[in-house]
Amino acid sequence: MPTTTVDVPGRVFAKAVATILITLLLIGFFRQIATVVVMLALASIIAAVLEPVVGWLTRHRLSRGLASLAALFLLLLILGGLLAIVLPPIITQAVELVNNLPNQLPKLQRALARYPSAYNAIAREIQSVRQDPGDFFAGFLRAGFNVLSAIVSGLLVLTLALYLLIDKRRVIDSILQHTPSTYRDRVDRTITECGAVARAYFTGQVIVSALFSCFALIVLIVLGVPYALVVAAFSFVLDAIPNIGATLATVLTVLVALIAESATDALIIAVLFLSYQLVENNYISPRIIGGKLNISPVLTLTAIIIGGQVLGVVGVILAIPIAGMLPVIDRIWFRPAGAPAAAMESAGAGPDRPSPRRSNS
Repeated sequence: MPTTTVDVPGRVFAKAVATILITLLLIGFFRQIATVVVMLALASIIAAVLEPVVGWLTRHRLSRGLASLAALFLLLLILGGLLAIVLPPIITQAVELVNNLPNQLPKLQRALARYPSAYNAIAREIQSVRQDPGDFFAGFLRAGFNVLSAIVSGLLVLTLALYLLIDKRRVIDSILQHTPSTYRDRVDRTITECGAVARAYFTGQVIVSALFSCFALIVLIVLGVPYALVVAAFSFVLDAIPNIGATLATVLTVLVALIAESATDALIIAVLFLSYQLVENNYISPRIIGGKLNISPVLTLTAIIIGGQVLGVVGVILAIPIAGMLPVIDRIWFRPAGAPAAAMESAGAGPDRPSPRRSNS
């Protein structure tokens, strides 16, 4: 049987090798500047979130510089006040929870009598947490920086955000000046709409998560479940994950109630939390966030996994709004010019929005 040979032209082979080398160089370059990229992304998100406040202040006769400084100071004041009020009791309850975990093993064993493998797995984790509590919280505290560098990086991010707020128009005009005229309209729309997505996610999700956290706190206090503040704090963080966050918070809360109280309390919490999820998904989130963060569960999980693997906790924080920007980029840049109007509207470009075909004019 004759052998088949495939001749690859030298030019094609050279291009393939060059492409691979350039890709590897770009990956290496990105790894070197990953910290800078993260800081710029965080500063851009902070600037996008504070832009409505700055706009309101400038309309009330403040210069843009003073308005930007006042908005940033207000943000720091709110965050600092909340942390000063909430953080000390949360830390106290967290330490108490870790110390009391081994004492809850007999009750957990009775509740999971029919599932010995599940009980053994949880018991091993509890013993591990008891012996090394720092390892339990490492996943939530790991950000890739030590305390000093985190403070310095935070100050740099806030400074960048301040300059972005002050020179917003100048920065955008500079980007557009270096963009070919054919694409300027699309670049401008991409910046504006991606900023709206980031603003909608962070401002809207903070409100939605705060409401869910308050609901969890009230339910736990009424039922007498211990460590209510710790569970409510975790609920606030987990609810920020679209599609699956509230479910994870429900599982965590039910597990705490099952260990610390009784199966009856756990069942009541499960029913109440699932009922609240229906209200949140169908009424609260659409009213507050709207359709600006319309991403599928698969895309959400993929973004969280990639962000967590690449940049840790910061990557998870950035991954969700970035994933929410992908449909905007797809609609503006990759929709065919001849797409029917109905298809465009279903993709997110409603009749009140400019069509992507404008950019080609």
